[in-house]
Amino acid sequence: MKEMIRSVLDRFGYEIKCKINSDETSYDIFPENSLYEKRFYNIGAGSFNHLYWMNIDYATEHYNKVQKDFINYNLMELKPLPIEDNVAEIVYSSHTIEHVSDEAVHNMLRESYRILKPGGGIRLTTPNAWLEFQAYKRNDIRYWYWVDWYGKPGTWERLYKVPLPKASIHQLFLHHFASQLCEIDVDDSPERKYSDSEIIEFFTNNPDVSGLDYFTKQCRFNADHPGNHINWWTHDKVISFLKEAGFSAPYGSGWGQSVLPPLRDTALFDNTHPKISLYVEAFK
Repeated sequence: MKEMIRSVLDRFGYEIKCKINSDETSYDIFPENSLYEKRFYNIGAGSFNHLYWMNIDYATEHYNKVQKDFINYNLMELKPLPIEDNVAEIVYSSHTIEHVSDEAVHNMLRESYRILKPGGGIRLTTPNAWLEFQAYKRNDIRYWYWVDWYGKPGTWERLYKVPLPKASIHQLFLHHFASQLCEIDVDDSPERKYSDSEIIEFFTNNPDVSGLDYFTKQCRFNADHPGNHINWWTHDKVISFLKEAGFSAPYGSGWGQSVLPPLRDTALFDNTHPKISLYVEAFK
């Protein structure tokens, strides 16, 4: 029953990330004051809820049905996190950095490094653009498995201009890293949209994943559509950003394979689209 409810809510852009009675032994290695002072931070937390964790998120009308207790923080403002230096045990962020600019991610990671204790860890998960690019080049439209979720009346109108099963692979691909630039997205804030023929021509002449930058550099964060993607990430790109922020030896991880015991609980973590996600960790 829980999995059925989770599946239905996920189709409408909501995630179930609530589990109070987690395995307490996962936190045995941390001092008691870190537990009671909630020195575990989830950035872009949505509906996540845990006794020891503090949520950090941006208050929007779009997500107001799922957001609960949290620090209201807009990543795009490039401000310091309202947290002291060297106090955090863990920083976790799932499927957030694809929604903001490179500059915002640089600031978020520098701030994460600042607030973490020496030896504290960070874990990031986000859609794997390299994997998606391979699917696009191979014409593997079944990669976008969520298409079937947005085909019936009442499922697609809030996000798309057409039922998603009618969208081409070119529009599906563009939508997942530069949503507002594709013809099927309801966000009409950009000056232009890209047709199938234009997308085909561009990637015929630019057959590398780095070509995604051409599109994302034209995107702007729109608070009316915060769920849209305006960025792309590969393992190499995430690792380079972590190194720039000061983290030493970032590494590619896997679903539920964290060095940090609490993050191995996949009922709470890594539960957003694991089939298409990448996972990277680093320590201060």
